[in-house]
Parts: sequence; C-alpha cells; structure tokens
Amino acid sequence: MSDPSNPFAGLLGVSGTGLRNTNGAECNSSPVSLDCKQSQEEARIQTINKLVENVFHFTINSSAVDGQTDEQLVYLEELAQAMNPKVYIDLETLEQALFERLLLQDIENNVIPKTNKALKEHITQKQVFPYLFGSMENVQSFSQTNNQYIRDALEKMKELILRNAVTALKQPALFEGQEFSLQLVEILQSGGPQSHTFFSELVEAFIADETEDCQNQLRISMIPVLKRIQFDIDKSNLINLPIYILPSIQLFAGNPHLAWILLETCEPKNETNGRLYQESVIGALLSLSVLPQNTTAMHDFFDNPMDQAATSMIETSIWNASSHLTNNLHKIFLTLLKGGPTIKNRLLSWIGKCLKNNAARGKLWNVQAGVMSVATLRCVSDGFMLNLGAVLLQLCQPFCTMANDPKSLKIDPTYGAVLPEECAAKSVHLDCLHTETCLLPARESEDGQTMKRPTADTYSFVTECFFMTQKCIDLGVRVCAEKLWRCGQDLGRAQRAIADAASAHHMIEPMRQQAQFLMTKFVSFRCALLENEMLTNLHRLQAMTCTWLAQVAARPNPEVPQSSYAPLTVMPMQMPITTPPPDTLRCIPEFVLENIVVLITMARRTVGAITEEADIAGLLEPALTLVLTFMGDSSRTYNPHLRARLAECLEAMLPNHPDDQQPLSNIASFYREQLFKNHPHRLQLLPCLLDVFVGIEMTGQSVQFEQKFNYRRPMYLVMDFLWGIEEHRDAFTLLAREAESNMDAVHPPIFLRFVNLLMNDAIFLLDEALGNMAQIRTMQTAQYVKDLKEYEFDPAKTVMDICQMYVELGNNQRFCAAVSDDGRSYSPQLFTLAEAVLVRIGGGGLITSLQEVAARVGTLAVQRQRDEEILANAPEEFLDPIMSTLMMDPVILPSSRTTVDRITIARHLLSDQTDPFNRSPLSMDQVKSNTELKDRIQAWISEQRQKNDPNNVNTS
Repeated sequence: MSDPSNPFAGLLGVSGTGLRNTNGAECNSSPVSLDCKQSQEEARIQTINKLVENVFHFTINSSAVDGQTDEQLVYLEELAQAMNPKVYIDLETLEQALFERLLLQDIENNVIPKTNKALKEHITQKQVFPYLFGSMENVQSFSQTNNQYIRDALEKMKELILRNAVTALKQPALFEGQEFSLQLVEILQSGGPQSHTFFSELVEAFIADETEDCQNQLRISMIPVLKRIQFDIDKSNLINLPIYILPSIQLFAGNPHLAWILLETCEPKNETNGRLYQESVIGALLSLSVLPQNTTAMHDFFDNPMDQAATSMIETSIWNASSHLTNNLHKIFLTLLKGGPTIKNRLLSWIGKCLKNNAARGKLWNVQAGVMSVATLRCVSDGFMLNLGAVLLQLCQPFCTMANDPKSLKIDPTYGAVLPEECAAKSVHLDCLHTETCLLPARESEDGQTMKRPTADTYSFVTECFFMTQKCIDLGVRVCAEKLWRCGQDLGRAQRAIADAASAHHMIEPMRQQAQFLMTKFVSFRCALLENEMLTNLHRLQAMTCTWLAQVAARPNPEVPQSSYAPLTVMPMQMPITTPPPDTLRCIPEFVLENIVVLITMARRTVGAITEEADIAGLLEPALTLVLTFMGDSSRTYNPHLRARLAECLEAMLPNHPDDQQPLSNIASFYREQLFKNHPHRLQLLPCLLDVFVGIEMTGQSVQFEQKFNYRRPMYLVMDFLWGIEEHRDAFTLLAREAESNMDAVHPPIFLRFVNLLMNDAIFLLDEALGNMAQIRTMQTAQYVKDLKEYEFDPAKTVMDICQMYVELGNNQRFCAAVSDDGRSYSPQLFTLAEAVLVRIGGGGLITSLQEVAARVGTLAVQRQRDEEILANAPEEFLDPIMSTLMMDPVILPSSRTTVDRITIARHLLSDQTDPFNRSPLSMDQVKSNTELKDRIQAWISEQRQKNDPNNVNTS
C-alpha cells in the first residue's frame, strides 16, 4: 500500500516496491520510505531524486542501490564530492549532473553496485543522442501524472535534455569522436512517434536558442543526417527500402526549419547537368524503380522472365511497393507546397529545372540510340522520370476528377509562350517551354519577324502543375512506352532467330541468353508502365486534357489582350468548327497532344495499358472529340505527322480487330463500338480521315513513300471498320457522288484525291506483295517455310479476290481501257492462266465473267496497238514532258511556262498541288490552254490517220 504520510507517493506510484511509470511497471526497486514526520520539502527532494534516478540513471549517493535488486545507476563521484553532504539531486543540481554524465568517459567503472557483472546497455550508453533520447522516453513514461509539481519537474527535465542536445550540435568538439549524424539517424530508425517528436522538439529548441546564425548552424548539423539517409537509399532497391526513410523525409518536409535544408541538398551544384538531380535524397527516392538507375546496372528483378507465375507475383509486389513509394512522395511534395511561399517556390523551381535540364531524354535520337547515349549519361533514369510523373499526376487529381472538371478550365493555355526573362514576374517555374514546337507556329510580321505570342499577367498553380505534369509525361511515359515497343520488336526478332537457327546448336545458347535479357528488359518496362494507380491517374488527366484542348481550340480570338486566357466556362462544341483558330494554340506545345496519343495507342501495343474501367470512366469519348477537333483541321494542327498520329490514336480506339495481340473483353469491345455509333459528332469521322489521309501527301517535306504509307495504314483499318456501319457507309457514298459530280472542279474533291492516293498505295502494295511472293517461294524451296499460314499467305484467296475485282469492274469501259493501256503488266495470256487457276481452287463460277472481261480488254488492246503504230514518231514538242505520251489537251503552267497534257497535270495535282518543274503552288484554275499547239496536234493526228486509213478521219 502507499504510505499515507507521503503526499507524492500516490501521484508518482511510490509504494513499498518503488516508483512506477504510466504503464504501471516498477521503475526502481529501491523503496522510498518516508517517516511520517518528514516535511513536505524533504519528501519533494527525495521524490525528485528518485525521478531523476529513473529518468537519467545516475546518482550522487554511493549507497543509492543496495545490491539486492538488478537496479543499476551511474555514480557521479566528482559531483558527489562537490555536493557533499547532499545525497539527493534536485532540479537546480540536475543541469550540472546531466552535463557531467554526458562528458563522463569511464562510465562502466562508475556503475553501482560494483557487484554487477552484466552492465545494462542503457545505463552505460556513451553516445550523446541515444542517451538523451532514452532519457526523453523515460520522461514521457511519467507524463500522465496529475500532480502539477511533478509535471513541472518533468517539463524542466525535458528542457534540460533538449538544451544539452542543442549544445552538443552547436559544440560538437566537446564530444570528440562522436558522429552525431549517425546517432540522429539511428534515433529515426528506431521508429515510433517519440523519435519524431524528439527530433522536432530538438529543432525547435535549436531555433529558440536564438544564437547568431542559428539557421546556418542547424543546416550544418542536418545536412550530414540527410546524406546518411541518402546513403541508405542508394544501397536499397524498391522492395527493401528501410521503413524509417519515408517518414523521416516527411518529418523534414513538414518542419519549416528543416524543409529549406532538405530542398537545398536536392539542388545540384551544376544545375545544367540533368543527371545530378538524381543524386540527392528526393532524387534517390524518385530513382527507386523496377528499372535500372543507370545504363550499366543490371535489372534487379525478373531473373526468370519466362516463368509467368513468378513474373506475375513479382509484378504485384513491385506495383505495391511502387504505389507505396509514390504515395509517400506525393505527401512529401504536398507538404512542401503547403510550407509557405518560399518553400513552394523553391520546390517548383527544382521541378522546373529538373525537367528543363533533362529535356534531352525526349529527343528522338535518344530513344533510338539504345542504352548508351549522351542523354543517358547526362539525364536522370527512366524510373526517376516515371516516379516524378506519378507524383505530379497525384497533384493534378484535384482538378481532373472527371473529363469536364470545371476546375480544369482555369488552366491557361498561354503558359508555354512566356519568355525566360518574364518567368519570375509571371510565376512561371518551367522556363523552357517557349522553345517547344507548338500546335501552330507563331505569327510573322510582314518583314518576316516572329510576333510575340499572347501571355497572361500571372499563372496559377493549377496551370503550372498541369504543364509540368505533361512535360514529365513526355519525358517519362512517352519515352518508356517507345522503348517498350522497340524492345518488343527486338525480342520478336531474337525469338524468330532462335527458331530459324534450331539446327545450329553452337549458336543457340548465346541467342537464348540474349532473348532472356530482352525479355527481362521488356517485362521490366511493362511493369513500370502498368502500375494501376499511376495509370488510373493518367487516364483521368488525359480525359480532362482532351476536353480542355477541345474547349481552347473552339474559342475565337479575343478582340483585345486579356489578363488571363483560361477558358473558365464550358462552350458547346459544334462540328466542324468554322471559327478561325485562336492564337492560344500557338502557345500549346505539341507534346500535350502527343501524350494523349501515346496513352491510347499504348492500349494496342501493351496488354493492360487501358482497362475496361478506364474506358467506362470516360477517356475515349472526350478523346474522340479531340481527334475530330484536330485531326482533320490543319488550321488547328500545323504538323501533318501529328495529325497522322491522331489517326493512329483513332485506330487504337476501335473494337477488337485481327491485329490485337490479346482481344479486348466483350464489354470493352461493345463500348468502343457504341462510341462510333453514338458519339454526337461521329459523322465528321470520314471527312476528317480523308482530310488527313490526303494531307500526309501535302507535307511539302521529303518524306519516303513507305513512311507515308505507314501513316495511312491505320486509316485503312478505321475506314474498313466504318464501312461496316450503315450511316458511315452512306457517308462514303455521298462523298463519292459529290466527287463524281465535280471531277473537273478547280480544287479536286477530297474523295477524288483520296482515291488517287489509294491507287498509289495499292500499286506499292502490289509491288511489295510480288517481291514477298518471290521471297516466300525461295524460302519454301529451301524448306525454310513449312507452313504458309505462318506468313499469313493464302495465294488461292489472293487470286480469287483479284479475279472478283476484275469481274466487278469489267463492265466499265474506262477500266478495261486502263487495263489494256498498262503495257508493263497486261498480257492476254494472264487471263488464260487465271482461268486455269480458278478451276483448281474452286472458282469456276467466275470463269465465264472473266472471259467476257478478257474479250473486252483484248478488243481495246488491239485498237490501242493500232493507234500507237499510227501515231508513232510524233514530234518531240507534241509529247508530254512527264509521261512522254502524245498530248491531247496541252496546257501551259503559269510559273514554269512548261506545256503538259491537262490530264497529266490534273493527276499530279491530286497528290501534290505544286508545279512539278519548280515546286511553286499550283491549282487547275491557273493553267492556260495552249490552243495553238492543240490545233497543230489535232491536225497532225488527222494527217496520220488519213495516211493509214483514207476512209477514217476520226481524230477522237
């Protein structure tokens, strides 16, 4: 029972068994027995002394421990002699006692009782901060007492602990040989709220000391702590990151006296070297990824990528770890952003400079160069940029919760036009966008000088966060998606090479090792890109971006300069947009649009990149609106290659088609099909497709035909799909009839130009197919090809399709004439050979019709041969300079003054609206008939026909 004569016994837990803490545990086995006649002051002194012994484990009473229990105390002999005859430590003496304990060297020899052989570690602790932290924990264990005197005493002890901790940091020379940064990190590693509380209170006490230059002294003390934390990060990977690190960095970020120190350590000495942004605490955390941190490092995961079960388990673990990392980094960034204007500005400057000085990552040559390039040596890793993007995506979520989030309309499109010298005044921290290629080029004055683009007075955090995130996606997700695709191609080639070299046993093992390396690389990139939370946030951002871009594009130019160019309100969309394009499109970098294409096309290239939930969440509908806004309108998207990429994006939005590596689910495929049937602007699809199809040919650039064809390939798939939907098929028919009615129009109808290019592609494919057929035949002879289906080659179907086309078109006189005029390919024997093949492959039903076509073509061929004989040896001036054929309707081109046949220049202008002799712009209304030459040609033709057949003077 408690001694009723001791007024403090009940408050402190003083009983016959000793002093107890708030957990009820006995803290000191030595009883505090007080004579009932002792004064309250003596009781207080003894109680405080017992409290000191239990908190600090030292005494000035050599008989404080009787040796009958396991209690151990450090006897402060020098202080005891100085205080003699006192044997109790009061609050006035405590400060000197604590300081002497910290400086005591031979602690083990001062432990009482001397009979102890096994010394307790916390009693003999020599390290300053572990000892002080342990003492602080002891203080906290008694904090629940209700007695004000005891609470005041505990508060005084706490103050002394922190004061001595501050002294140690400011005067480390007093404690020679001790590494305080290591001790502080060990306290953080101990975990628990008390370690963070101690750390924060230490910083507050340090600043409250108000000595001269205390901020810089704190910086000198804390930078080594951060360096030790960074060292622990550097030797970890994504999975085994020590648990203490993220809460510790959050502690720094949340303390206004530490946040600036954290950011200072992240700022590289040479800010133009992008790689150095990775070499800091936050940079090291951002670098933790399934992807290697540098070009020479090996992949940490997926040692056996061929084992699908193991790969799946590893992916799940990595995704969980990655999500945990980026969520905590998001909290750290958000805390810093809320840490006041100075800290916010410093963090945004760091992000802006990091993106600016790593811009080389996004260059085409970097993606194509492979692992070793200038960019990889001077830029941060792929994992760093992906993680930074994931953090920024989380910061964007408040204004992209849905595709038409009203908060997104506060994004000002002119952010990218701000010049570097104006950035500080306008609150712009990403000062490199002014050099980016934008959706439209800047206007030029009459003397050819570039005119200043519109800019706002200042820019909000929403605007800045949006453009920083999009730039980070451009340097992270886009680059990695491209690397994933190229790695997949390399892997496919390696696997085919192994199959082809099955008999060359000495080559198999190296090839298998290479294939396994490529598979590990492929699976690592795929895993990095498909983390679910990052993808979901990316879908939401890009769905919002689609709506925002369409809203910006549809708005007219303001009559006077504005303080802000943000849309602010939703405007109903009308297709096609008839208003002139706004100048704000001259400020939006192309990568904003390109990033949307990357996300949607990644769905076809990478299984799992877009889930059904993402479709239903509303990405594809605003994306289709965006495609219709920009793809078919060169006045809003100057770059024809980017417009072609939008067509590729459109192809990726189709329901299931044969090229899919893994078909979509029935729900996802149905949803996509309904998109093309129910979208409010769906009838603009075909005109937009044909416009960009033709526009690829009108680039005015030296583009190889194969590249143009590759641009148009996805458009064929889209048109094939649209042909199966009745209202879109009707749109084809309507455009065809309009073209037929306007064949001789000054500006050729879009459908006519489309058909002309379609024929060019067909000829190209025919040549390619003939070459491939010969190659397959050679390989088949060499027994390389055992199954023609491996090459998707079905010669019987090819012959049937060609014959069916001839039969369908054979009633048209102009088609038959065109076949007979093709001196390179036409031969009467080909029809006979085709009939023989049809008999063998079951196409006998076509033979009669094909014979009728052959007869008509043969008649026209005979007539053509006779005309050629009659009109041979025509004068040079009567021949077309391009086709070397006799001109029937010669016309003069206005700029080059060259005479050509009207039909020749008309066909040329279908695909290239320039003079073929000097590349000057040209249209049919500019050509002039050369009537004098035409009359002479007609007279010569009549003369030649009269010579060969006096009865036939027909000059038609």
